[in-house]
Amino acid sequence: METLAVKWMATVAMMTLLACTRGTLLHAGEVPLVFNSAVMTPLPLGYFPTMFKARDLDGDGFPDLVVAGRDPEHRLITLKGTGTGAFTPMQTLVAEKFVDWLDLADVDGDGRVDIVAAWRGDVPRVVVYRGLAAGVFEEAVVVASIDDGTGRDPQGVALGDFDVDGDVDIAISSYVGQSVEVFANITSKGSALSFERVTRVRLAQFFGGYGYPRVLATADLNADGLLDLVANEIGGSRVVVLMNHAGRFTRGVEYRAPQIGVERPGIAGLALADVDLDGDIDAYTPALLINGEQKIVLFKNDGAGRFSEVKVGSGSPSGYAFSVALADLDGDADLDAICGAAIPGTITVKRCTSSVDFTFEEDVFIGFGSLVRHVDAIDYDLDCDLDMIVIDGPTNVVYTRRNATPQAGCGGVAQMQGTVKQDAPPKMPRFECPQIPSLDRNEDGVIDGSDTALWLAQWSRTTREVAPISAKGTPR
Repeated sequence: METLAVKWMATVAMMTLLACTRGTLLHAGEVPLVFNSAVMTPLPLGYFPTMFKARDLDGDGFPDLVVAGRDPEHRLITLKGTGTGAFTPMQTLVAEKFVDWLDLADVDGDGRVDIVAAWRGDVPRVVVYRGLAAGVFEEAVVVASIDDGTGRDPQGVALGDFDVDGDVDIAISSYVGQSVEVFANITSKGSALSFERVTRVRLAQFFGGYGYPRVLATADLNADGLLDLVANEIGGSRVVVLMNHAGRFTRGVEYRAPQIGVERPGIAGLALADVDLDGDIDAYTPALLINGEQKIVLFKNDGAGRFSEVKVGSGSPSGYAFSVALADLDGDADLDAICGAAIPGTITVKRCTSSVDFTFEEDVFIGFGSLVRHVDAIDYDLDCDLDMIVIDGPTNVVYTRRNATPQAGCGGVAQMQGTVKQDAPPKMPRFECPQIPSLDRNEDGVIDGSDTALWLAQWSRTTREVAPISAKGTPR
């Protein structure tokens, strides 16, 4: 009898074949997005990567990676970039419990990049790994504890000078605590790092408490010179904006994703960019739908920090949307999309055909892994175009593909990039597909992100066991 894993791999193979053979309708002056074959960098056995940040840490010009992850060995990993798409081990740091998100900035003002992370656990803590020379970091220093019980399970991290006093402050989103907390940097010159909690804002307080914020991002949304905060609510089907008032943040303003078919999607992630090219910063999210094609949702900024218009674009044609990055992949000044999905893991690259209408055409489709948790576009080979970097959690690899798209802005003449030798991709991993959930999982009569959040909590890849949860309960 054919197993689910065999059926899944056959499905992925067929979808990949169709993607390679179907034609792409191009508009005048456009070229298809093209990427070279994959390069895989395996991570240590048992390391479940959740996201990464890229920065030249050792000063050789090539972007390196700091990879957050869930790891029974309590590790945080940095990888050295080689310019080929492959990465080599650089330093293994100690990370108590799990790290779902991290960010990079010069927190102590010594001119070197530091790592800021949130340790999840019974007593979650905010930590800083201070940067030394040549990409080496000190072990973590705890700068704040979230020990009042309500802030358990921190996930998102965002850094910025929120109080405009010249140093870097820290903002944290808590998944189970359903809040955003801001810690002001009060470190005196030459002294140990010191932070003070100045804000705690409760999210999702007006619609039953199923917010579950994962990702936190920062930008000046209303052009007043102050950095504001935006978080996603995977369970609330919303994004929430926290406006900065002289270094303090008040109640969040929530914007709901639109109804798509019979569902209101779970908002699985979040990123900020000027998507419609009108000079202000918008928010965009992967829209996780239990049935049908996945979508991208654009929350358009009206210039005053309000997301007054919402548009829906096409995302992954299969799987469940979990990650998305918008970037100019062909040099034509608009933002194309790299979409990551789960069950099965897929990567879909879509060329933007209209920034105003938020429309895309699919150029590349790749069956890969089982949960594409984080994607980004980075010029890792320094050839002035943006390449693809992806992580898949269960298969614990860093996956890259070099951008070979003719660039519209390359001296006015599009030229195809040369090829480089690529490592052969590994065999598809065995994957047991979980049972597809009933749509209205919490039995409230509405199909929305709360149902998705409850299902994702139950389908936990942390320990490869099902977490105890009731239909109307809260994930542990």
